Amino acid sequence: MSARALVASALMSLAAIAGAQSAPEAPVVTHHQINIGGKTLKYTAIAGRLPIINNDAGEPHAYMFFIAYKLEGAGAARPVTFAWNGGPGSSASQVHLLGFGPRRLDLGSDIYPTMRPLDAATPIVDNAETWLDFTDLVFVDPIGTGYSRPTKPEYGAEFYNTVGDAEAVAEFIRVYRLRYDSFNARIFLAGESYGTVRASWVAEALERRNTHVAGVALISGNIRVGQKAPPVMDDALQVPMFTRTAHYHKRLPAELQSLPMEQAVAKSDQWARTTYALALERRESVNPLTQAQRDSIVARLAYFAGVKPSLVDAKTLTLSEATFTEHLLQDQGLDLGRYDSRMTAKRDVTKIPWTTLVDPSLSAVIDVMQGTSPPMLRYFQNELEYKSDMVYRGPFGGAYPAPARLNGDWMEESWKGPAPEGVPAHALGLDDSAEKPENVPLIPPLQRAMQEDSTMRILSVNGAYDTLTTCDDVAYRVSLIEPPMRERVTFKCYIGGHMMYTDKLARQELKRDMAALVRGAN
Repeated sequence: MSARALVASALMSLAAIAGAQSAPEAPVVTHHQINIGGKTLKYTAIAGRLPIINNDAGEPHAYMFFIAYKLEGAGAARPVTFAWNGGPGSSASQVHLLGFGPRRLDLGSDIYPTMRPLDAATPIVDNAETWLDFTDLVFVDPIGTGYSRPTKPEYGAEFYNTVGDAEAVAEFIRVYRLRYDSFNARIFLAGESYGTVRASWVAEALERRNTHVAGVALISGNIRVGQKAPPVMDDALQVPMFTRTAHYHKRLPAELQSLPMEQAVAKSDQWARTTYALALERRESVNPLTQAQRDSIVARLAYFAGVKPSLVDAKTLTLSEATFTEHLLQDQGLDLGRYDSRMTAKRDVTKIPWTTLVDPSLSAVIDVMQGTSPPMLRYFQNELEYKSDMVYRGPFGGAYPAPARLNGDWMEESWKGPAPEGVPAHALGLDDSAEKPENVPLIPPLQRAMQEDSTMRILSVNGAYDTLTTCDDVAYRVSLIEPPMRERVTFKCYIGGHMMYTDKLARQELKRDMAALVRGAN
């Protein structure tokens, strides 16, 4: 062989090695069974990464990690639900191993506030509330989360924005259906928190690609399908949540505290929707409130929130969620969780600023969110037989290399906004604040998807103690949806916080309502 041929052969070998190193391993298939209510479910688990292919180049720009559970012997037409968490920047670990997968981390209690913090000894047990008995499940880690990564760092910008993120998940669903012959299966999407935004965009992307989405579950998010709410309702409908939380912690005035919680909240809700909302509208009107009227509103708001009137902003007549959670139990040195206001922790709010890492709502499950939970990693490696030396990346840093700002999460450092550069936000219908030329209609993606597919159904659920997206506000916005689209939306409020499924009762109710969505959808 000539010297030139030897060099060429060597280069080809090096290229082959490099390609082999960059390509993912084949997904791992294992077989399992669980017992639910005396019934044995045998299922196949698939864990691995699928390519996100740039169609123009015909090459993968990323690989997306997933864990799928398929009931054995059920046939190719069985429904399939694709589920993810939010952030953006969170893996699917919470909905997977605290919520709806066939196995879950044992919280040690049926009620989240009394659970034990998860640690290396936390067992993983069969999940009686798994959705597997009525739908196959695919838990998806969007690019940059879990084990999902761009193939080159410079490709990250394609995925770290609202539209690119959703388009990549839609592409993953296309590849999954192709690989596992799921073309006859009805498709359902389930997203939590920011994942509800992702679900809305993925639904629109799939419908645009002529892929029918039978139903979408929006967990701990809002629903935007073109309804218009007076801006003052954002503040007004915080009040019932304040009352609910203060009643739980026994901080309401005696006559209100003595009522059952439902009655106390109903009184608060009635005042908030009428007297308070009208007062907020008159703050800057030509018929402004008198000082006596303003003082009355401040006093009544403090009454329904269980706080001192001095905490209410006398100019705006509002009580911020941060002020409420930091001061309701300040005399005890306790801070409330913002993701679950039942939860408390010691914090000097005058010296230690709030971050997600100090929020008492998350302290017990932060290892799952961060991908550092030993039981979770053992489950991946031992039960599912998927092995990787990569960090199973969560939202708050902790991986090599360190983020530029130690207090910032990695996605906060990477996320580039709503859309790829050059795509106008108004053309994508992002939100009401997006700049747009006159006479260009703003159509949110979920509304576009539902208009495209007249059979798509929506389940919208929230937790009663979630201060970020309150049951009361979302219920009001659902009520504003115009018929006949309104008839395709079901709203439920469960006892719990942002991750309401950490409470057993909420897991049971959500399973029941999700099963109804799946069985009732076309």
